[in-house]
Order: sequence, then C-alpha cells, then structure tokens
Amino acid sequence: MTASLTLAVLAGVALGGAAGAVLRLLLDRLLPFGILAANTLACLALGFLFGAFSAHGGEGQEPADGIFSEPLAAVLSFGLLGALSTFATVSLRVAQLWMNDQKPRAISTWTVHVVLGFAAAAAGVLLSGWL
Repeated sequence: MTASLTLAVLAGVALGGAAGAVLRLLLDRLLPFGILAANTLACLALGFLFGAFSAHGGEGQEPADGIFSEPLAAVLSFGLLGALSTFATVSLRVAQLWMNDQKPRAISTWTVHVVLGFAAAAAGVLLSGWL
C-alpha cells in the first residue's frame, strides 16, 4: 500500500489512531479480556481490509468503486486498527507475568494472543471473499 502522504491522509491516520486508542481503552476497561478482544478484532478487521483491498484493486490497480481506495486503507489500517491493536501492552503483561514467576500463565497468554490473532486475520481475509 503506497498511499500518498498528503495532509488529508496524515490527518485521517491521526484521527483513526485516536479512535482506535479510545476503543482499545474502553475494551480494556469494560471486558475482562479487553486487550485480547482489541487485538483479535483488529486482526480480523485488518485481514478483511487486506482481502477486500486486494480483491478490489490493490496496489498498482484501480480500486473497483472507490470504497477501497489506498488513502482509506491507510487511515483504517495504520490509524484505527494500528491503534486498536497493541503488541506493546501484551508484551509488557507477558513480561510482568514472567518476572512474577507466573511462567505458565505468561506462555499461555502469549500463545492465545498469537494464535487468535493469526486465526482472526485469516478469517478476515476469507470473509472478504464474500464481497
């Protein structure tokens, strides 16, 4: 994806990032596994976006109807979904568990995030095929 770095795209990414960060905070505060939910949702949505963008005019091709334009894909993927997902928070939580001698829980937390993230991204790509 090579969307031009116009002021509008940069502003869109910033606004999307703000929305994604707020959504992640709400999920973290309202759900017992909020960060897992945020990461899984972001992976599902990014997989869907990737599949839809690829099917409807990916990089170097003309988008089918303007819905999946490169600037919109940049705003959604780098802004909204980039801020919604959080590798750093998961890494910190796993490190804290590990350092507090909760190694089995640290390993299971990491494994669940990676496996669900991968599965959600793959499911998103598959779901986009129904467009």
